[in-house]
Amino acid sequence: MGAFSRSWEITKLSFAMLGKDKEMLLFPVFASISSIVYLIAMLLPSGLLELLSGGEEGAVIGALHYTLLFLIYLGLAFIATFFNVCVVYTVKTRFEGGDATLMDSLKFAMTKLVVIFQWSLISATVGLLLAILDRVAERMGGVGGIILKIIRGMLGMMWSILTLFVVPTLVYEDVSPLEAIKRSTEVIKKTWGESLIRHYGLGLIQFVCIFAIAVTSIGLVIVTPSPTMATIIICAAGVSILFLSLVFNVANTVFNTALYVYATTGEEPQDFAGGTLQSAFVISDTPSNG
Repeated sequence: MGAFSRSWEITKLSFAMLGKDKEMLLFPVFASISSIVYLIAMLLPSGLLELLSGGEEGAVIGALHYTLLFLIYLGLAFIATFFNVCVVYTVKTRFEGGDATLMDSLKFAMTKLVVIFQWSLISATVGLLLAILDRVAERMGGVGGIILKIIRGMLGMMWSILTLFVVPTLVYEDVSPLEAIKRSTEVIKKTWGESLIRHYGLGLIQFVCIFAIAVTSIGLVIVTPSPTMATIIICAAGVSILFLSLVFNVANTVFNTALYVYATTGEEPQDFAGGTLQSAFVISDTPSNG
């Protein structure tokens, strides 16, 4: 099976899972709404929007700026992780032959609040350090600034890759966030090829869908004589692209969970049976949960 054919098969299987547990689509919606509310609550009071907008920055203001930035990263990481845990638990239950309700998944995520918060602290700390590197690179300028920006980009990419399976690990195993990072790294070593195929495969299909919506919308705006109708078309296109992004985000989480299960157990999950994952990569050593 070629890379593109495998990617298309993975996409179909992931969306088939979404069809069985449509409530999973609500979790990214909840996460988006919660994130917006959190940002508003953090930025509006006491002129904090002006604080983040730039301008003269003394030592005290600089400290407040980075403290606020850390709190924003912390809150957003917590919200995103909480609802991703809900999605992974729903998928896990389906793989095990069950059918988790919306409340079942939310209740499970509540039992993981401590580790979710601990992981969010780590994630926010890394995010803040990367933001500081960005600021230093901007102030440095020149060749040194460019080199620092490249280093920062590489570090950010490495972090996102190595932590790809942290949430599935936290759901499947009773481990600390640091141990989850270690386990995630081990899974990446086993699945890096298929992880990239998933990324580019689903990403390509998502891009094609978004491109089709954009081209269609632009065409309709050009031919419509009514400014009101053009506005409606643009808004509808924006909503469609946002919804599409949310759906593909859940699909990515579904496949990551399936990939995690196969990498750690050597067995394909029930809904991904048939050799799809087995033909995608070869486990590099004896499967184990440790």
